[in-house]
Amino acid sequence: MGYTVEDFIKSNEFSGIKIINNLYETNREIKGAQFISRADIEISGGGKLLLSSLRVYDNLDKNTVICHLEELNKKGVSGFIIKRRKDTVHQKELFELFIHFCDAHGIPVLELPHNISYWAVLKYVLCHAYDLDIAKYLYSEIVQDQINHFLLHERYDEQTIEIFFKSLETMVGNSVSLYDENYHCIYPITGQKEFTIVGDEKYVPHITTKHEYIRQKREYVEYIQKIDILNYCHYYLVVTEVNEPLSELDFVTLDNIITALFYLLAQDVTKKEMEIKYLRDLNYWLINGGMSDAEEDDASSLLDLSDTDEYRVVIFYLKPENKKEKNSIAQKNETKNLKKEMYHYLPKERIFYNTNHILYIYNEKDWKIKKEFRNTLEEIHKDIQDSLTRRNKKFELLIGIGKSVKGYHGLKDSFKDSKAALEYIGLIREATGEKTKSIVDCAKLGFFQIFTNINDKEELRQYIPYSVIKLNKQDKKRNSELISTLECYLSNKQSIRKTSELMNVHPRTVSYRLSKIVDLTGIEFDNSAEILAVRNGIIILKILEQL
Repeated sequence: MGYTVEDFIKSNEFSGIKIINNLYETNREIKGAQFISRADIEISGGGKLLLSSLRVYDNLDKNTVICHLEELNKKGVSGFIIKRRKDTVHQKELFELFIHFCDAHGIPVLELPHNISYWAVLKYVLCHAYDLDIAKYLYSEIVQDQINHFLLHERYDEQTIEIFFKSLETMVGNSVSLYDENYHCIYPITGQKEFTIVGDEKYVPHITTKHEYIRQKREYVEYIQKIDILNYCHYYLVVTEVNEPLSELDFVTLDNIITALFYLLAQDVTKKEMEIKYLRDLNYWLINGGMSDAEEDDASSLLDLSDTDEYRVVIFYLKPENKKEKNSIAQKNETKNLKKEMYHYLPKERIFYNTNHILYIYNEKDWKIKKEFRNTLEEIHKDIQDSLTRRNKKFELLIGIGKSVKGYHGLKDSFKDSKAALEYIGLIREATGEKTKSIVDCAKLGFFQIFTNINDKEELRQYIPYSVIKLNKQDKKRNSELISTLECYLSNKQSIRKTSELMNVHPRTVSYRLSKIVDLTGIEFDNSAEILAVRNGIIILKILEQL
C-alpha cells in the first residue's frame, strides 16, 4: 500500500484539516491530486485526491450533479478536499447532497480551513505520492491547465493583471510584485514597496527551465526575473519569500507563469501604445494648428489641458554630427531612448515622441518656481549629453523653449517659437559668442525674433548696413576674413590682443585688417549707434546665408 488518505491526515501538515462525513474509508491510496475547476474536466487515472469548493456545481441541477459524482466515483477517487460554503439555500442543499453521496460510497471528505491554500495541499500531496521528478512534471501540467483556462475565459481589462497576480501569490504562497523598467510598481496597486536591484547573484532552479533569476537578500530573499517585451520595454517580476522559502514546484509555477505574463503584458503594452499614438496624433494636430477651435476644445479634454493655465512648448532634438544621419534609424532610436530617460525628470503624461524629436508641454502650475524648471532642463541636458558621449553617439542635444501662452489654443504659437529657437541656435551661438549654448528660450531671443519672422531675403537685406555688404563682397573676392575679424573684435570689447588670441593670428594682422575695414567703410568704432547697426547687420547676413 502506498501513500494513503490516513497517512495524509496523520501528517498534521495542515492545521485544522478534518474529515466531515460519517462513513468513509481512510485507507484509500492517493495516486495523485487534481483540481475540479469545471464539470467537464477530465480526471485521468484512479486514486486522485480531488480539491474543490463545489462552486463548479452552483449552476447545475441535482440530477446533473449526481451524474458527475458517479463518473468521478467510477474513476476510483481517493477522497475530496473542500472548503465549505453555505451562503445560500442552494449551496446548503448542494453540500448535503455531496456529503450524502460520499457517505454512500465510502469516499472521505476533508474540510480545509479557508486560510490554507489548495495549492499548498496540492504540492504537498504530489511530493508524497510520487518521486520529485514525476511530481514536478504532473504539477507543471496542472499549472499550465489553470493558466490556459484563465487566458481563454478571462476577459482582458484593467483588472486582468491584478487578478492574475493574486492567483500567482496564492500558488507560490508568497508576495509577488511587478515593476516597470523605471522601477515603478505595477502590482500591487496599493501598498507599493520600494524596489531596487542590489546585486547580480544568478540563480537557476533545479528544474528543466530556460529562465535564470537574480537572487538577492534585502529584508527578505527576493527572486527577480526580467521580462523583455519585444525589445520595446521590460518589466521585473519579483517574488519575495515573506512566508516560506520557494520550493522547486514553486519555480515550476513561475516557469509557466512567465510565458503567460509575457502574453498579458504584451497585450497591455500594445493597448497603451495605441492610446499613446492616438493622444500623440491629437497633440500633433493641436500644436501644429491643424484643428478648428471646436476640435481643439474636444482634444483638450482628452489631453487634460486647460484654457486658463499658462503653457510653453519645449522641443528636445538630437542633432546629428553628420547631416546624413538626419532622420536616420540611429537618430530615431536615440530619440526613443531620450524619451525614456526624460521620464525620470518630467511628468510622463506631458511628454510626446514625434519621430526625431520630443515635445514637452510645460505647465507653470506643475513647477513651484520657474528656476526649478530651468535647472531641470540643464540637468537633463548634461545627463543625456554625457551619456551620448560615453556611448560614442555622435548627436548633440538641443532644447528649444517656446513663448508662454494662456490656454491650449495658444500651444501652436508656442510650438512655432520653440522651433524657431532651435532653427537659429547656430546663429545665436555666433552672435552671443556662446559656442556651446544648447538651451534657447524664445522669450530671451530679443530682437532676433524680428528677423527670424521675416522669410523674404530682400526685406531682410534692407537691414544690413552698406559697410557690412561691402566687407562681405571683399571677403568673397579676396578671402580676407574682414567680417569675421570685425565680429570677433566687437564681441571682445574691441581688444586687439583678445581678437588675435581667439583667431589665432598675430596682433599686427588684426591691426592691419581693422585698418583695411576703416579704409573700405569709414566705420567709426566710437559711434555706439553705428557699431550696433554693424553687429546687427552681421547677424542678418548670417540669417540670409541660412535661408
